[in-house]
Amino acid sequence: MIQSGLISLWKILSEGIRAKLAWFTGTLIALTILLLSIITVRQQTAILSESYEKQAAVSKNFIAGLVMEIESISQNLIRIEEFKSRIEKQQEELKKYQTAKLVTKKKTVSVFGFKTNLFGSLGTSRVLKKFDTFYSVYLTKDDVAILEKEIRDQLKDASNRNISEKEWHSLESLASAYVKNEEKYLEIIKQPTPEETEAKAKWEMDLKTIKKEMRNHKSKLDLFIAKFYAESKKRKLEELGLDTQLFRIQTFPISAMIQGETSIASFDTQIIDNTSPLAKIEHFDQMESSLVDSFQKLSDDITTVDEGEKQYVYEWQDREIQALHSPLFRHQNSTKRAFNLISIKSKLGDYREVIKEDYRITNELAQLIPKLRERIQFLKNAKPPIPPAKDKLFTSYYKSYQELTSDREKIYDEVSLRYPIPKESEEKIESLRSLRDVTLEDWILLKFKTDPLEYEKYYQDPEVRESHRNRWKAIRKWIVSAEQETPPKDLKKLFPDGSFGHSRSESEEIMWRLDSAHLLEAENVPLMVLRDNFSGLIRTLVDRTDGIRAIKDNRNQIVFTAITICLVAILFAIFISGVVVQKIRKIIRSAEDVGQGNLNVQFDDGGNDEFGNLTIALNQMVSGLKEREKMRGVLGSMVDPVVVGEALKDLEKLKRGSEKVITAFFSDIAGFSTISEKLNSKELADLLNEYLSAMTLILKQHDGVLDKYIGDAIVGIFNAPLDVENHCLKAVTASVEMRDKLEVLKKEWIEKKSYIPEAHNMTFRIGLNLGYAKVGFMGTDALASYTMMGDTVNLAARLEAAGKDYGVCILVSEFVHDEIKDHFFTRKLDTVRVKGKSKPVTLYEVKCKKGEETEAEKKFVNSYETALFSYFNRKFSDAKSQFESLYKATKDEASKLLLERCQYYIESPPELDWDGSFTRTKK
Repeated sequence: MIQSGLISLWKILSEGIRAKLAWFTGTLIALTILLLSIITVRQQTAILSESYEKQAAVSKNFIAGLVMEIESISQNLIRIEEFKSRIEKQQEELKKYQTAKLVTKKKTVSVFGFKTNLFGSLGTSRVLKKFDTFYSVYLTKDDVAILEKEIRDQLKDASNRNISEKEWHSLESLASAYVKNEEKYLEIIKQPTPEETEAKAKWEMDLKTIKKEMRNHKSKLDLFIAKFYAESKKRKLEELGLDTQLFRIQTFPISAMIQGETSIASFDTQIIDNTSPLAKIEHFDQMESSLVDSFQKLSDDITTVDEGEKQYVYEWQDREIQALHSPLFRHQNSTKRAFNLISIKSKLGDYREVIKEDYRITNELAQLIPKLRERIQFLKNAKPPIPPAKDKLFTSYYKSYQELTSDREKIYDEVSLRYPIPKESEEKIESLRSLRDVTLEDWILLKFKTDPLEYEKYYQDPEVRESHRNRWKAIRKWIVSAEQETPPKDLKKLFPDGSFGHSRSESEEIMWRLDSAHLLEAENVPLMVLRDNFSGLIRTLVDRTDGIRAIKDNRNQIVFTAITICLVAILFAIFISGVVVQKIRKIIRSAEDVGQGNLNVQFDDGGNDEFGNLTIALNQMVSGLKEREKMRGVLGSMVDPVVVGEALKDLEKLKRGSEKVITAFFSDIAGFSTISEKLNSKELADLLNEYLSAMTLILKQHDGVLDKYIGDAIVGIFNAPLDVENHCLKAVTASVEMRDKLEVLKKEWIEKKSYIPEAHNMTFRIGLNLGYAKVGFMGTDALASYTMMGDTVNLAARLEAAGKDYGVCILVSEFVHDEIKDHFFTRKLDTVRVKGKSKPVTLYEVKCKKGEETEAEKKFVNSYETALFSYFNRKFSDAKSQFESLYKATKDEASKLLLERCQYYIESPPELDWDGSFTRTKK
């Protein structure tokens, strides 16, 4: 009982439309909810990530500024150590540019430790004294002392206490160690790369070791500086809302990246809070690989970064960690302008004129710079060295240089007057003018304090903008005037928050580098700026474990709900579909009856819904089928059923007609007029009906279509209206079978003693031709019939008539013969030119199927065709003799006909161009 119940339940759930509808409904609902849950989870994950990014954004920007401040101090300390080394080297190197003069000096003596000239009583002496020239002056230890004081003040402001000498000495030691290793590194890379494998490996290992030392010293220096900021910045981060349980922010300078080595962070919020799970994460391969990947992409093409972030997700000790990588750039003023130009490279519009003129001016400046460099070297080497400012050629070069840079600004001003800059594009377009100048300032100045709003103020406040431009002009004036190597006091006053880290000559090289690079062509200024300003990466680690867990719990709840709804939907669908299925089954049973030929079926009323409409339509269909069958029955008795079927499908198509290749069939009973005269009406009708029925049946069996009956004649079409494969072969096969069938009928008539003796000896003729003909319904709208027309049809009719002259049953054209010659044994009869046609046609008699011919038939056909060959070759006497022998032996009518024709041509030879054909003068 239970088993049968389970089987019934299984059938309900697995078989029929009810099961399909139920499963479809349930599956559709389940998939819909599942898809929505997946989309929801992804959206929630994206929202969660975006939320984390927003939470960390303010803190990250703050830390980026902090890191840049730490980096600035670190670089300044390194620069100080470089200055100390360079000052000693440069002062020794530049002594050769000093000049010596004889001066008068009072003689002095030492009395109790004091020098005195005893009121001039000791007299004077001439001594040689050295004086500094333009080229022998460089930055002094006093400049270094100023830098050191500024850095001490920065660290004091950061930690709210004075820095001890011990701490300062530690900073100096780390910076000095970094500088010494950097000098070693530069010395090694200047050397040619060894070619021997071992030497090259040692060279690469030495480089890697020095880079590691540099990185370690730099990292220690950064972390040492960061400790001064730790306490005060921790409070600031707390105010900004940075949750160190969720976020850990690290910075990695370029020096931190060494192939095959673990990266070391220069700053890590771990120093602020080392108790969170995030703080305990150490480096692992996947995290390191993604960091290297981000660095590599930036190294390959810095322009692909639009200060955007790249996200990575890791699994670490059952926690899901998201890492956000964003680039870190120093010198924000020049960096932002570089990005501005890259973003509008293809959208300059009218301002492309500025680029065009800038390109020309840059090329001219690039040609002028080597002349300046060569001239200043000449002035250095002169004895005594000549100050550049006093050399007319040098000053004339710089005069041209200034005119070109001035033209560059004028062009921008003129274009901006003609085409006012839209407010939303002001920052980007203005970068065309200011990028070189602001970069020059960034690269030659050591800034102690940075204003995070300096960039915005430049564009918002005209006074600030004018102040900046005046500063840039002052820098260029100092470089171009070439009056002194160190910056003058007036210039220093313009930069209270910074100090010049380069001499005039060094600054001059930087200016030349910027002015000789194009704004947007090839190795352009924005690309140069971004590469030099790229400092490293900021990695923000986000612990999103709890957030993802909540999302997954929500997803599981959705899935459970989906399954429940799915089951309920399936049960409901089974119930609803059960009602529907009952109606469908009734319709199916009635439809099956109709399919079996019962057109007296009445479909039950299905109600007011779609089933009601369906039953009405089905009843109308059955009525239509009844009428159709009636029509088919009526037409089928008058027109070939194939034609009726096609007419019912598309009558208009048949009316339009078409031209196609067909096999035309004509048959006629020989001497039927004599037979019909001796039969009464009933006997005549019975004979014809029996004969025509038998022949038509064979015609239909071989896919032929009955065109019409003309008395005892049958006209048939093969390959129309439907296409018939091998229609020519089928037409000949049907003809042979008709001939055989007639013999069977005659035997039956003799046995039954039906009809008159003439009917017992009745024969018929068939003519077949292959070719193009027009087929379709032809006649009037009131009366039309499906038939064929054309030369192909006419020739078939004449072949049937010609059969009487040749005494043959089945006569075909050469076109038919070409199609059937491999299947039927034939005799080549003659070549004739029918009435009304100029082109001759070769006639063939179809004897029987290949393989059924007797030896006597083969011999006869061979002899006949030999005689015909002689006839065609104008050997009429030979042909006459051969045809005469054949006729005497077989009484063959064709032989007799050709015999008479040979006799005629012997008496009246044909023309010399005779082609062997005979022109028939009758149809």
